[in-house]
Amino acid sequence: MDRRKRQILDILSDGEYYTAEDLAGQICIGTKTIRNLLKEMNQEIEPYEATILSKYGVGYYLNVSDKEKFGSFIQDAYHSDQYLPDTSEERIQYLLEYLFNSPSYVKLDELSDSLYISKRTLTADLKEVEQYLNKFNIKIIRKPNYGIKLEGGEFEARLCIASFSGKRLHKGNQSMDEIAACVSDVLKKNDFLIPGAAYQNLVVHLYIAISRIMECHYVPMPEEPLKNLNGRYEYQIAKEIAEQIESTFHITFPETEIVYIAIHLAGKKMIYHADGADQNIIITQEISDLVTVMLERVYDLFKFDFRNDLELRMLLCQHLVPLSIRIKYDMDLKNPLLRDVKERFCLSYTMACNAVTVINEHFNILLSEDEIAYFAFAFAFALERKKTEIEKKNILLVCSSGRGSAKLLQYKYQNSFKEYINEITACDVGSIYKVDFSKYDYIFTTVPITVPVPLPILEVQYFLDDKDIVNVKKVLTSDKASSVQNYYEREMFLPHLKLQTKEEVLRCMCQFVMEKKKLPKEFYESVLKRERLAKTAFGNMVAMPHVYKAISEETFVCVGILDEAVDWEGQKVRAVFLVSIANKDHTSEELQRFYQMTAAFLLSQKQIQELIKKQDYEAFIEAMSSIEAQIPKEV
Repeated sequence: MDRRKRQILDILSDGEYYTAEDLAGQICIGTKTIRNLLKEMNQEIEPYEATILSKYGVGYYLNVSDKEKFGSFIQDAYHSDQYLPDTSEERIQYLLEYLFNSPSYVKLDELSDSLYISKRTLTADLKEVEQYLNKFNIKIIRKPNYGIKLEGGEFEARLCIASFSGKRLHKGNQSMDEIAACVSDVLKKNDFLIPGAAYQNLVVHLYIAISRIMECHYVPMPEEPLKNLNGRYEYQIAKEIAEQIESTFHITFPETEIVYIAIHLAGKKMIYHADGADQNIIITQEISDLVTVMLERVYDLFKFDFRNDLELRMLLCQHLVPLSIRIKYDMDLKNPLLRDVKERFCLSYTMACNAVTVINEHFNILLSEDEIAYFAFAFAFALERKKTEIEKKNILLVCSSGRGSAKLLQYKYQNSFKEYINEITACDVGSIYKVDFSKYDYIFTTVPITVPVPLPILEVQYFLDDKDIVNVKKVLTSDKASSVQNYYEREMFLPHLKLQTKEEVLRCMCQFVMEKKKLPKEFYESVLKRERLAKTAFGNMVAMPHVYKAISEETFVCVGILDEAVDWEGQKVRAVFLVSIANKDHTSEELQRFYQMTAAFLLSQKQIQELIKKQDYEAFIEAMSSIEAQIPKEV
């Protein structure tokens, strides 16, 4: 079975429905090819009591009648000795596994011969392997006449192995099932809760630990974690898991390996359901202060004020407790919902990206997209709560009558619409030229206004009837309708940029924006500062840089399309969406719709390919408007 078919089985194995477009997007091939492959796969798997079913309007689904028979087929498909990698991506995976399993030096000539590739191709693949290993502080050591081998700590080696082989290990692997049973028994017995993704992650790490222990590779543990974790609840759970595994696999777990399991448990523990727990959850002053700065940073850029949101504050604090352990030991928790979070909760995800720059600075790290997506959930809950809050308006009431009747009218409106009106100020029509309109949202008037004013005007009556009340409430509860062209102006669309580096792109686009929008030089400095703190490459050949702190008076996006791809934090980028959020308070719905339609466009492989190919403003606006029309409006 070739690579693409194995990838499709990987995706469908979770029991969910996937459309042809979903599968094509994840494997980076066309929908027609997907449908042809699915037909071929059905012919291959039907003898093993499995079939790929399709449901109109829903997608494709893997149905297995005989799990044992199909499991045998999967094991052969994934672990056949005859398999040889045929793409660069597959060779990189193969080389990583080969080098970790090699006890001594490996000669490049032997490697290239065994893979049936040239020495030049092998060197190019090894360069990619080396970049991947660097993330885990593992080096390739080269020795003349001997070859190459890996050098690094055992803890880092296991994290690296889990990173590149995690999901694939689940396929038809009896040992994984036995480990999962051991872990599940102990966790249920002790009522120890960890999220589903963290549970799978733990099983993978235990499988790798067993394999490494059998090859006499042990985790060396410094004195501090041995001392700190020995009396903790997680250590007792780890000890029970180790005893179960020792009995099942007939190996011995030394003390350092039990602490290794305890570290994983402490870094994955689910702490939102702490009622009746044996141990208190300690939120230190350090964590509390970090959350304070995180919420300040979100306010600085987005002008959403969560600083007094106690529920959000506690959610962030509780998430930071196990995260701080993962950070300490360079552990990463995968998030299976990452793509969905980016697409459906893009504003929340972008807020989380900005908030975690505080964590990045404090711990001198760069949190992964998977970890950021967990923070996005907390911001999504907070935004949903904000939707129920009515933003009160300031009203200027214009009339021609005397002061007494004007005061009476002012009182009537204030009393009738007190849940909608923050402040209402009365003035006569002759004094309207003296008014500072920046203080108000709307003008209500009982007389015609002949002079030009910069605010919407609602004509009202002295005596309110039912129709008047409905009309006034509509005005007070309405927000400006989102429009693509409000954010994506023609003059901010820059096709056919001929630039070579990320730095050139940022400098060019920032200078253009500063000139057109009359922005201070701090704008460019703010964008660079944000770049230093967190990744802005969005995937799908797109980058979305933005300012560190809100500077502009309006929200806008400058779109730059490159004729040639540039390297952007290790990713190839052709389209750059430079975002500037207005330095003012926003409604939740307004900004969420903007980010939702933008994310849907950026994550669509088809839309980005069309944008890069055509580089045409009208076609871009038409595509974006089509996406916006599909986003349901809040009631």
